[in-house]
Amino acid sequence: MNDMTGAATSYDAIPYPSVPFPESHPGRLSAIAMLFGLDAPDLETCRVLELGCSMGNNLLAIAQIHPGSTCVGVDASSHQIAEGRKTLEALGAGNVRLQHADILEIDAQFGEFDYIICHGVYSWVPAAVQEKILQICRQNLSPNGVAYISYNTYPGWHIRGIVRDMMFYRGTLFTDPAARLAQAKALVEFVAQSGPDADSPYRRLLQDEFSRLVKHSDYYLHHEHLEEHNQPLYFHQFAKRLAAAGLQYLGEAEFSMMVSTNFPQETAAKLHQLGAHDIVQMEQYMDFVRCRYFRKTLICHKDARLNRTIDASLVKNLRLASIATAEQAGDDALDVSQSVSFRTPRGYKLACRRPLTKLAMRILREAWPSPVGFHDLLAQSLAEAQRRNLPVDAKTAESLLASDLLTGMATDVIEWRRSPPPFTTRIGNAPEATRLARLQAEQGYKVTNLRGETVTLDEIHRQTLKLLDGTRSFDQTIDALIPPLKRGDMTLRPDGAGQDGAPVTGEPEMRTLLRTALPKVLQNLAKNALFVAGSPRPD
Repeated sequence: MNDMTGAATSYDAIPYPSVPFPESHPGRLSAIAMLFGLDAPDLETCRVLELGCSMGNNLLAIAQIHPGSTCVGVDASSHQIAEGRKTLEALGAGNVRLQHADILEIDAQFGEFDYIICHGVYSWVPAAVQEKILQICRQNLSPNGVAYISYNTYPGWHIRGIVRDMMFYRGTLFTDPAARLAQAKALVEFVAQSGPDADSPYRRLLQDEFSRLVKHSDYYLHHEHLEEHNQPLYFHQFAKRLAAAGLQYLGEAEFSMMVSTNFPQETAAKLHQLGAHDIVQMEQYMDFVRCRYFRKTLICHKDARLNRTIDASLVKNLRLASIATAEQAGDDALDVSQSVSFRTPRGYKLACRRPLTKLAMRILREAWPSPVGFHDLLAQSLAEAQRRNLPVDAKTAESLLASDLLTGMATDVIEWRRSPPPFTTRIGNAPEATRLARLQAEQGYKVTNLRGETVTLDEIHRQTLKLLDGTRSFDQTIDALIPPLKRGDMTLRPDGAGQDGAPVTGEPEMRTLLRTALPKVLQNLAKNALFVAGSPRPD
């Protein structure tokens, strides 16, 4: 299949697991575009093209979030396309189509798409295919459409490239894939532990890279380090390619990576001095400082008019969500004299001093993962401030809260979206999980939720999720969980018995324990955005 034949063969032999990439989804792309003045196409009826779609799980995640969308995936691996089609058939997913094809075969007749996704492809294909990817973004992207392309970038990949070169050189001496990888890793370990100077920068660099290397799965290492093609480039070089193709840089899927104020104050000031009037220069200088090695870049047509001045008033039209928890609890933390930090599980942090913002952050945490509209959030926060007799100036509350929340967005502490979520956190009398998640639970422990994320389940959550098709009441769900308990597919132990305690074997005791455990299981599944909005409510 033209220049993609080699890639098709390697991915047929060593499939790359197909998983969702939430940062590539139209909801994220549309939200970023809005910040810069681009009114991206409507999400509910959008057309999505994914280049290098693997088995299609990323598109399936998009299709279940936006059931009115049309999603088309193209991949050169016949094996991965065939596996993906089996899933489509099992789900009856009529708005997803997977096609075994070469990227080089796509022309204008393939159709127009509002969002184009190309994750994990650009750096790993020949130059002709890279050029074709950008050509597709120009000829097949709708006028206000957004494309997402991820790629390896310098300067970070100058360091990673040293390890890749070692592994690739050693790997060429072996034909068996397992032997190639084992020998390539062994060489890096040998070099990292050798040499006369145990504390040299080179030795430390290799040791750090090797410690990172061993944490990755074999399939990742095969395709990242042992493939023929892996060509990183500097961001400014990528931007020049965009311009030559009639495209322009829109932003990053990770908005916080675009914000210079996330650096220390002196560094931010210098960055602003160096690149204040040129976003490409600013992005490149930030890459130098970060030693960045991977980018998730959003692009649009060259003639699209963008506004690089972000106004906090934009926040007023958004739905906001945050999982961040206050590091300081209690009513004393609401005092205006005390700065309180809200931190996410990934370590992102927002420092707040205004009482109203602290209350808003608490409300968002309580509502997680459901987003709250700005005006509803403002009203709830003002009502709580009044109840607590906190000093809040009603005249400036709206603008100050919007400004603080924008700062939270810029630090990745607050998520934002434009449309209502497709999930509910309320547990109805017959909860319904998505068809995709139920199918995945039949097959294993990793499922895709309605935020486009992968959720890993334990056995009781997996067995329960398989049953939640919207037809079973609480008691009927307990009835259906008894057989897998009796078969030993899962176990329950008496409260306080611990993992060493003997599993219960009698049905009456099983039912007693399930009545206590099932509400918690349902709550966990709901909080992981696995229940379809509009499923039956409690009587």
